[in-house]
Amino acid sequence: MARRIRWQLAIALFGISVIVGLFGRLAALSASTDNPAIGGTYREAVIGSPSVPIPLLNDPITDPTGRVLISLLFDGLTRIGIDGLIEPALAEGYTVDATGEIYTFKLRSGLRWHDGTPITTDDVIFTVRTLQELETPGEPALANFWRTTLVERVDNRTVRFILSGPFAPFPALARMPILPAHLLRGIAPSEWPTGDFARRLIGSGPFRLAELRADAAILTANPTYYNGRPFLDQIELRFMATPEAAVAALLRGEVMGFAERWGTNLKTVDVPGEERRIVLPIDEYTTLTFNLRLPLFQEIPLRRALALGLNRDALIETVLNGLAQPIDTPLLPGTWADDPTIRRVPADPTVAAERLAELDFEPGSDGIRQRGAQRLSFSLLVDQDERRLAVATAIAEQWRAIGVEVTVESVESTTLVERLRKGDFMAAIHTWTRIGPDPDVYSLWHSSQSQGWSELCRSERWTDRHLARTSPIGTRIGCTGRTLPRVSTPMAGVVAGNNPLPTAVPHRQ
Repeated sequence: MARRIRWQLAIALFGISVIVGLFGRLAALSASTDNPAIGGTYREAVIGSPSVPIPLLNDPITDPTGRVLISLLFDGLTRIGIDGLIEPALAEGYTVDATGEIYTFKLRSGLRWHDGTPITTDDVIFTVRTLQELETPGEPALANFWRTTLVERVDNRTVRFILSGPFAPFPALARMPILPAHLLRGIAPSEWPTGDFARRLIGSGPFRLAELRADAAILTANPTYYNGRPFLDQIELRFMATPEAAVAALLRGEVMGFAERWGTNLKTVDVPGEERRIVLPIDEYTTLTFNLRLPLFQEIPLRRALALGLNRDALIETVLNGLAQPIDTPLLPGTWADDPTIRRVPADPTVAAERLAELDFEPGSDGIRQRGAQRLSFSLLVDQDERRLAVATAIAEQWRAIGVEVTVESVESTTLVERLRKGDFMAAIHTWTRIGPDPDVYSLWHSSQSQGWSELCRSERWTDRHLARTSPIGTRIGCTGRTLPRVSTPMAGVVAGNNPLPTAVPHRQ
């Protein structure tokens, strides 16, 4: 679950990741062929070693390698299918009652842990109740949700969840990996990372842990996996200290793949032999936010003029090397809720300048527009990530061309978050990460979900009203049963993009 902050949306851009490898990161990429080869070992370089590769305790932001291991070794009741939609995993299916508050899951028959022990609803209940009681969960927002959920055992294969209110994205949250109660019951979670379980990592996933070393993890195919034995016999994850070391291992043929965000180290890599580079999307986007508490940005025509003066396509090509995609609503492209016919008005600096003139902002002696004594000048807050900083600089240059003075202010990420929380900014660039498979925007954009970000939740009655609408057919989406509206705010313009992942893959026999 994304770490979420609330504020107004103005213009969004898109971040990007780059993958290089045989399958990219196997946990994220699925591929099929008519006659897939069976057997063999796949070796991939990953940056960093796992810190806490244990479900419930793992923080995917600070320990992504641990999360990679978890995704290969453990399963939840549901999973994300190759089409991006939620589908059954350990559960063979589920039902939801007419209120939208009671979900009943039934486990598949014959499920077993890697050590051969049967998987039952006792394991599901143990996992949920452990998460509810954890003092320091890896994902606090996820734990907060589950703490409001009642869980009941119906029988050995059936479990019931009673929610505090209708919540259509619940099946996506049921992807939470299930833990083996027979190995962990009676042991304090604080002892798990140093105990026997951390060395064995007995799960239910498609691969089993054969060996976990300081420099690598070796996984072998699970022959009793509910979805069939994996085609690969073995996966070896090599832990690398730096991207440069990973690229070097790739060039030497020590590994067959490497996934890298943005692909900085992969742009000029020429891997010996046959290779394949693939671009994949990830679930995040970057936005430029106006502080609507400021009188200047309360003028909708001004925000629209600024949007017209921002050429995102040119920005993506020149600053991000084409490794991004503009979007026009908070819905990521490729999700079932995205409507590709809703697209922005193209950038037009000439029209933008005309609109500013209509607002009585005329160029001064230095080219910067002003209205009376009011100079059209503001600061743009951004963290010190080199790409976001480059984007901020490019935006300032584009707006300078239409007579708008923008001063880029770069701060540490923690400072950025705190200033956003306090509303201490004029405009800011920030990123929503790990949005998840459900496209519902309620938890990101409704003011009731601000979680303490009250200074950024003003002037939202229009958005709240539309997010809270109920559809004619009564479909429920959102944590309070709201339906998903077509979002088109009367603010500057919504620009975001699906994060593509370029991937290069050397094929080896």
